[in-house]
Amino acid sequence: MFNMTLDYTEWMASSGFVDLDHTADWAIRVRGVDLSDLFRQAAAGLLSLADPTPAPEHPTSHVRLRLKSADRETLLVRWLEELHFLLETQRLIPRSIQVRVSPKLSLIADLELGAAASPGRAIKAVTFHDLRISETTDGLEATVVFDV
Repeated sequence: MFNMTLDYTEWMASSGFVDLDHTADWAIRVRGVDLSDLFRQAAAGLLSLADPTPAPEHPTSHVRLRLKSADRETLLVRWLEELHFLLETQRLIPRSIQVRVSPKLSLIADLELGAAASPGRAIKAVTFHDLRISETTDGLEATVVFDV
């Protein structure tokens, strides 16, 4: 297992994802050295697209997520759906994310959550549209499409 941490301040500065032009939807291309890094970068991409506004001076809470899947793509979608759920339904923004993905496709994420003054731009869903996690010379790459 590899341990990666994402700080709230790293969203906009992250170089592990790129916004892509996509008809009627939003898409990002995500790159990571391994699955944990890829999932961390995908979280940064989702949060960058949504662009939520943190509530000032609000206490944080800690949550541990555990997910398992039969394949990498489904695990990635489930991971992003969990973050999307927290943002859209509970108005919580991950301030810090620590992600570990095992070779057996078990994900454990420790989240420090803070309140959102605004959840930002609406994302309806994380999709499986053309989703494939591919091996590259530098690690892994995936394109994730969001229904908006």
